[in-house]
Amino acid sequence: MERGAGIQRLFEEVGGGHGFVPVSAGFRPFKEFKVQWQRNGRSAAFQVTDYLRSADQDLLREFADRLFERIEAKGKHEIYTANLKEWLRSRSFVENAQPVYLRRSQNLAFSDEGTTYDLSESYERLKALGLVRDHDGLFLTWTKRPNHQRVGYCSALMRVIAISSVMDSERVPELVTDYVLYHELLHMEDGLSFSNSHHGSGFRQRERRFPGWEEAERSLRALAKEQGTRTGRAKP
Repeated sequence: MERGAGIQRLFEEVGGGHGFVPVSAGFRPFKEFKVQWQRNGRSAAFQVTDYLRSADQDLLREFADRLFERIEAKGKHEIYTANLKEWLRSRSFVENAQPVYLRRSQNLAFSDEGTTYDLSESYERLKALGLVRDHDGLFLTWTKRPNHQRVGYCSALMRVIAISSVMDSERVPELVTDYVLYHELLHMEDGLSFSNSHHGSGFRQRERRFPGWEEAERSLRALAKEQGTRTGRAKP
């Protein structure tokens, strides 16, 4: 069965079981892993991330069922089943999805080598200190343009970390660049998170394992004051 027609029929079937008619659904090439939907009475329309194209019918059926349950609940409802989470954490998913994600990312240099710092060397320093572990399939890159709004970005789902090229400067101490990478690697250590809680007290305590974290934080605050930057955010 062709995948586009398959998801339409599947969502119609699942939606009918929840009392939704008519139902429309199709894959869309979003950069991030997401689903958008609109509801009008008992009708519903879905745009589903095409990263799910390679998922089997059972996973898609579970996902569709949870989506309709969330719509009916009219509030927060877990839409990622244990089976789907396991599949998203698999090597096969990352190997297929990461190249697509990178092609859809517009401000990446696709290189860990900067003009001043090398992110791979920074990563090795952090591992040598015992602060982080090795991550299979991790893609490290600088941004092409200096992003003053987000100095670090992590997609644990796609296993991609991007550090703003604003940190690739002789004006920024090596310790500070290492600290920003460490912050994003902590998100990678946490793995997939399907909530909006990324920087809780436990996370902040782990940040303070970094030797010289206070100096790094002072430097980042000074940089923020000068250029309006803020620390990075994580994405699932």
